[in-house]
Amino acid sequence: MTDRAGKISRRTFLKASVKSSAAVAVSAAFPALGSGCSETESTYDIVIKNGTVYDGTGAPPVTCDVGIRGEKILAVGTITEPAGRIIDAKGLAVMPGFIDVHTHCDLTFIRSGWKRYLAGFMPSWRGNYNYLGQGVTTVVTGNCGWGFSDIEQWYGITRAVAFGTNIAHLAPHGVIREELFGADQPRQLTRAQMDRFAARLEEEMDKGAIGMSTGLEYAPGLLAPTEELIELAKIVSRYGRVYATHMRNESGALDRTTGLPGVVTAINEAVTVAREAEVAVEISHLKIDAPVNGFRAELVLDPIEQARDQGLRITADQYPYAAGSTILSVLLPDRFRSSGGVKSEFRTSGGQSGIQKEIETVFQNLPPDKILITMCPENENFEGKTLMEAAQLENKSPGETYAALVTGEVCPVGVFFGQDMNVVKGIMPRNFILTGSDGWTVPKGMTCPHPRTYGTFARKLGRFCRDEHQVDLLACIRSMTDLPAQTFHLQGRGRIKEGYFADICVIDLSHVQDRATYLSPHQYPSGVVHVLVNGTPSVSHGEFTGDRNGKNIRA
Repeated sequence: MTDRAGKISRRTFLKASVKSSAAVAVSAAFPALGSGCSETESTYDIVIKNGTVYDGTGAPPVTCDVGIRGEKILAVGTITEPAGRIIDAKGLAVMPGFIDVHTHCDLTFIRSGWKRYLAGFMPSWRGNYNYLGQGVTTVVTGNCGWGFSDIEQWYGITRAVAFGTNIAHLAPHGVIREELFGADQPRQLTRAQMDRFAARLEEEMDKGAIGMSTGLEYAPGLLAPTEELIELAKIVSRYGRVYATHMRNESGALDRTTGLPGVVTAINEAVTVAREAEVAVEISHLKIDAPVNGFRAELVLDPIEQARDQGLRITADQYPYAAGSTILSVLLPDRFRSSGGVKSEFRTSGGQSGIQKEIETVFQNLPPDKILITMCPENENFEGKTLMEAAQLENKSPGETYAALVTGEVCPVGVFFGQDMNVVKGIMPRNFILTGSDGWTVPKGMTCPHPRTYGTFARKLGRFCRDEHQVDLLACIRSMTDLPAQTFHLQGRGRIKEGYFADICVIDLSHVQDRATYLSPHQYPSGVVHVLVNGTPSVSHGEFTGDRNGKNIRA
């Protein structure tokens, strides 16, 4: 999978890591791991020897061994007993398997049409290799109000294919709303409708959903008033779960009603839900999208900090890229959009003319050469081309091509280069920011996905932590391990600790680096040496083993 050859560089980063390990004597530092770290006479299936162990909590690392029996970590400390397998981690970092709190791995199975039946036969698909290759051992699905409305259906599929990573699932507000009330969605639900929705949400909570997600920038979520969100979030709160929200607006454009940047108005709504429902809120993929209007990261960070200072439980996740990705129809005003693209009344020549007129306005802030088509089932020749290039292939204007694409049977997915990297960097170091890819399960070679589907975690560790020092190493690891586990109440995960599940990755910090690019995304990172999922080695010496032991997690 990976290329581990090459000279050691970035001496400053490595010196800091080594110094932090050497500064703490093993006997004194073991309690920081919360494991006791005493010798044991137990027998182990696997022992990871002599690694620099980062327990995930932000505590300094120590050099010691990790003993595993079955699916659990049995001991952390000095281990001398024989084991079924020894993994030599000398000079490498041992840390909890990464937890990606914002994925759409379930949508791969929903939107792939007949190709979904290939999942059981394609190792990269059923193994979830684009995530395993980053060191990710647990993914959260059902985000943005999308995904499987019935957790049992989704978990039945993952059991059938023996999925490679652990999965925790959110009940998707948008899909459930549409299933309950049909294509002609009401804006204001009646009392009886709210009761039906509440009962349906409780059903998914009882089945083990870890919370509820909303996609308020998509239909039908965009119709839901704040009062509806509060009432449903109170149910989530009663179960002790999490409300994850793709907010109504993520841009720096001024809101006509409040006069504030749209993203600030949206954050204020999320804060209101947190306060009124007394619920933990996770803001999805925090950013400032086009038009950025010169705003700094503090625009979105300050209102969250203020809410947290008031005792509200608000966190956010972020991907380390200056481009987002979703269906192309998201660029249109609300009145055009349906859950699958655009409403049927606009799938006419006259409707396309209206769409073309609207998108020409959008192009003033996000020009067609900044829109990359990544998945286009009805014309795969467009995949990997900008909207401008696709239009040139057809001798049409970008507006004409866009209108034709979004009114097709399946709305294409695109990458939008509409963010400011300085804002991305500014958001990253805050202690309430979790790492999330907003990516999909991607079978090797299929479509032209956003590179974050292959590179998010390696990119943050390599480029932004080691090379640019944008975020501290201990904080970076915590944002990928213990912090998401605590936020989403994933018991027994996110730490290197006795009794915890043996979700572990062994990383070469000197060489870890993302390789995926926008035009060549199907490339696994370098520097991910070993990955264990519930005690099963799924990556060994940089190669996929084909062994899968992912679990379906229930709250």
